[in-house]
Amino acid sequence: MKITTFGKVVGLILCLLIPIIVLYGYSYRVSIDTVRGTIEDQNSSRLGFFVNQMDMMVDQLVKHSVTTSRDYSIREYLEGRSRDDLRVQLQRQSRIVDMLNMQTSTSAWSNQIIFYLKDSKETISTDYSAKYNESSIVGRKLGEWSHENLLTFGNKENLFTRLQETDHPNVLVEVRFNDVNLKNMLVSLKQQAAREPFLYFPGEDPIMGFNADFAAVKQTAAELDRQTLAGSGSFNVKLNGGKYIVHYVRSASLGWYLVDMVPLGTYFAPINTSRNLVYASIALLMTLSVLAALLLYRNVQRPISLLLRGVRHVRDGDFSFRLSKRPGNEFDFLFLSFNEMAKQIQELIDKVYKETLRSKEATLKQLQSQINPHFLYNCLFYIKNMANLGEKQAVVDMALNLGEYYRYTTRQEQETTTLGEELKLIRNYLNIQSMRLQRFHFEIEIPETMLALRIPRLLLQPLVENAVIHGVENSVQFGLIVVRGEQGSGVNRIAVDDNGPGVPDEKLAALQGRLAVPMDEQTGTGLWNIHQRLIYMYGGRSGLTFAKSPLGGFRAELVWEEKEGSA
Repeated sequence: MKITTFGKVVGLILCLLIPIIVLYGYSYRVSIDTVRGTIEDQNSSRLGFFVNQMDMMVDQLVKHSVTTSRDYSIREYLEGRSRDDLRVQLQRQSRIVDMLNMQTSTSAWSNQIIFYLKDSKETISTDYSAKYNESSIVGRKLGEWSHENLLTFGNKENLFTRLQETDHPNVLVEVRFNDVNLKNMLVSLKQQAAREPFLYFPGEDPIMGFNADFAAVKQTAAELDRQTLAGSGSFNVKLNGGKYIVHYVRSASLGWYLVDMVPLGTYFAPINTSRNLVYASIALLMTLSVLAALLLYRNVQRPISLLLRGVRHVRDGDFSFRLSKRPGNEFDFLFLSFNEMAKQIQELIDKVYKETLRSKEATLKQLQSQINPHFLYNCLFYIKNMANLGEKQAVVDMALNLGEYYRYTTRQEQETTTLGEELKLIRNYLNIQSMRLQRFHFEIEIPETMLALRIPRLLLQPLVENAVIHGVENSVQFGLIVVRGEQGSGVNRIAVDDNGPGVPDEKLAALQGRLAVPMDEQTGTGLWNIHQRLIYMYGGRSGLTFAKSPLGGFRAELVWEEKEGSA
């Protein structure tokens, strides 16, 4: 299919717009990835720094507990339990509590240090509510932090606790700190309302700041439960219709994960705004391009299509066709010129072409009546000779075949006949010639589907006559004439073959060439007439061709194109 001018213009517009859209889409994706990478790097650094600070504070509390367990007052108190009186021991215990208060006050976090004396079931602490509970002490893992809801200073609070051994075999030291310390740090980490930092541990309630979005934290914690967490990492999550990137880093001291939720929309808003503006510009450009294409179609492509339609009508012979619509632009002149041209051609056809066709028809009729008049003379001489010899049956057969033959040839009611009727004439003719010569055999092989085809009258007879006169009569051997028909590739073919002496290649080419030029004295009237009649009536690939016959002699082949109404 040929691409129209309108199609080319539309294709050009698409070729301009599509690369712009693709390139900007790629640029937008690169910008998003760059911003996302920057966010991940910055947030990972912030979380890592915060976790390091938290671990440092926790490790400092552990060091304080170890330091206090090595104080001389502890050893003095333990050694004096068996030899000194109660008053002295109470004074020593008071000094230990003062030392603990001093140690806990040096830390930025509020904390408690508790000594458990396993042999005497005593507890020494700044917290008067701390009691020795052997079941809880024995079942705990030493040296690991645990998160529990415990009684401290008379109130139930969520605490991180760590119980460990000391240099004294019968003394355990426990350090505690409240969740409030971590919550205060989370509040300081939250720089904007959209962020939601919190601490997470599988199976535990998350620890969040005082101003945290509880629902968002719960949803993120549920998503974390479904993840396989490494030491640090990130993933995307959708919450309340918004996209977040979740970063997490594991605390080496506590074993909890510090998690931070960063809303992507906050960072991507300027990029998205720029993207929307560009897409709006592209949409506007596409709209203008469509309008320009429609204008081009209405003012250029549509008039061209109408002109092409008119040219096709004229090409198909419909010279009465006129362009009635007016485009209202420069094409008006072309439309008027086309109508004038069609009108002049129609007048020319009526005055000249039709008259020429009538003249050719008359010429064809005259040529048809002159195809082979000398045939009659040979038949009459045969009848005379057979009568002299007393061969009455031969005279009767010749007279009957000759009568049928001339009854058909002299009938002028119609210019065309069926191939079946034409073959009856051929049989009559070949019967006449076989009686006259008595040394050849003929075969006619025509498909049943071809017998109803309409062809010009007296089209085959000159070819069969040529095969008899120049093929059979000029040969010393017994003659054979075969008439064979076939259909295919949109054409009909009838070949007349003989086993006569044939024609040399150079004469064969010369004979074929003379059919295409005006008839002269060297060109056979019958063969030239057949070729011209086929061209006039069927055109295209139609005509008469010559070749060497498979039988060894000469082949003459009729070819005409299949057309509607030919059968």
